[in-house]
Formats: sequence, structure tokens, C-alpha cells
Amino acid sequence: MLFDNIKGILIFLVVFGHALEYFRLDNPVIETLYTFIYLFHMPVFVFISGYFSKNLNKGRKTAVTNFLVPFLLLNSLLSIGLLLTGNIDSFTILNPGWTLWYFYTMFIWRLLLPDLIRLRHIFILSLIAGILAGFVTEFGTFMALARTLSFTPYFLAGYFLNDSSVEKIRQFKWRKIISWGIILLGAVLAVSWTLLDFPPEILWGDRPFSFFQLPLYQNILLDVIEYLIGFGFVFVFLSLAKKRMHFYTPWGANTLSVYLLHIYFIGPVLYFAQWIQNPWLHFGLLLIASLLTTHILSKQTVVTVVRKLLAKIITTIMPPKKEH
Repeated sequence: MLFDNIKGILIFLVVFGHALEYFRLDNPVIETLYTFIYLFHMPVFVFISGYFSKNLNKGRKTAVTNFLVPFLLLNSLLSIGLLLTGNIDSFTILNPGWTLWYFYTMFIWRLLLPDLIRLRHIFILSLIAGILAGFVTEFGTFMALARTLSFTPYFLAGYFLNDSSVEKIRQFKWRKIISWGIILLGAVLAVSWTLLDFPPEILWGDRPFSFFQLPLYQNILLDVIEYLIGFGFVFVFLSLAKKRMHFYTPWGANTLSVYLLHIYFIGPVLYFAQWIQNPWLHFGLLLIASLLTTHILSKQTVVTVVRKLLAKIITTIMPPKKEH
């Protein structure tokens, strides 16, 4: 229940962050909130994904069916939709659309994890690779390579952290004081980010340093700060999350359907919200829509339908082997 509570908050922030995508462009306050969310929500989410990837054989065996096939299917459908609506000029399948990069990176991580952990000092190497990825202009969104490298340290940290270490963090005497200090630091950093006119897109992890009009040393420094604050918030969530039932616990237990489908709910809301001139009404609509979307899509009925549909598609594409 502990991790369901953490994931419940994070999946709502995923939906809400995407809902703020366009509104934040014209509103510095909303951009600060957007930056604050993006400082930690995906780092912590990826960390938890790594934490639950300890079964190496199962992870590798199911990587294709659980992540690659849904990615290829949904990314193709999204590309067709964007093509028909005139939002893109050509069909793309190897450039993950919007939220779908996560499925491709999960496929890569689950596939390579048994080999990665055999490398000495792999965690340190992954941090170095995550920063060096910013120098490579060829990566970008292609096959989510930049994001894969950028977020790998969180995935590996989750894998290497065991249950006893989690309990030590939760029993640490000064955990609450430190956690609230990290939250305050994150808020100050988000405000400073906006005031200094640093683009929040840096936090996406899918663009090279050359994309941003910043000195190289600032790009590298921001990457280091991102890792520090990202891991800081891992500590925050592990420290402050409760093990008892909350209204958002089912959200965290059923993140798959929310993550897969929320853009199709939020997209129309973003379209109609652009006509609302009052910023408070605009913000209120996006907040309510995000809450409702997360709540509805985490319902067991929706989850069951999504899982059955995916299972049907996967068995059609990859029929089970016949026993002889």
C-alpha cells in the first residue's frame, strides 16, 4: 500500500502536468508549478519502476509483451491520429508520441537490466552517461534514447534499493525535517528556474544541450541539480508516504490504464480550455479534469477492459506456443 500511495500521487501529477502543458506558456505562476512537478514526478516514478523490476528473468521475458507491443500499437494509432488532424506531416513509429516514451524506455530497461547490473560501478556510470547524453545531438526523441539514458540512474537506484533500506529511511529520526527541507528547496528551485528564464523543457530529458540557448556549464550544472533534487524527492516520498488506505490509493494500484488513456481525455479539455480567458477558471477546469480523469481511468472496470484488450491484441500478434 505504501508504493500504491506514492504512485497514486505521482500518476495524478503526470496527468496534471500534461494538462498544464499549454496553459503554463503564458502564465509564469503556472510555469513555476509545472517546473516544480517536473523536477521530481518522473524521476520518482522511474525509481519505483526499477524497485519492482527485481525479478530479472520475468522482466526480460515479458518486456516485449508488456511494453514494446503496447508502445508500437499505441504509438502507431497516435501517429495516425496526428497525421489525419494535420498536426504532423509524416507517419512516425520510432519517435514516441507524448507520454508513450515511458513504455519504450521500460522495454529497454527490462531487456538490458540483467546485463547492466553485471557491470562494475554501473550506477555511477549511468549518472555520467545521463549527463553526457546532453552532448549527443543525434538522440533527441528518436527511440527515446536521450530519455532512456537520462532516467536510467533512477531506474537502477530503484532496483538496487531493498526493502530493509526502505524501512531504514522510514525510521530515520530526522526524515520529516529533511523531507520538508527538500520540498522547500524544490519550490525555491522552481521559482528560481522561472525567474532566471530557464526553459522547463530541460527537465524532459529529451533534448541536447545545443537545443537551449545556455552556456555549456549551465546545462551541465542544471543536469547535476536535476539528479540531486530528483533523488532528494525519492527520499521525500519514501519518508512521508503512509501505508494506510487513502482515496488516491486505487490510482496508484491502477496506473497502467491512467497512463495509457489520459491524453485522450485531457486533449479535448486542453482544446476547449484555451477559450477561457479567466486564468483561475482555466486553472480550475484543468485541475478538476485531471482529478476526474485520474479517478475514472483507475476504476477497476476500466482497468479490466484495458488489460483484456491488450491481452487480446498481444495473443493475436504473438500467439502462445503450442505444446508438443
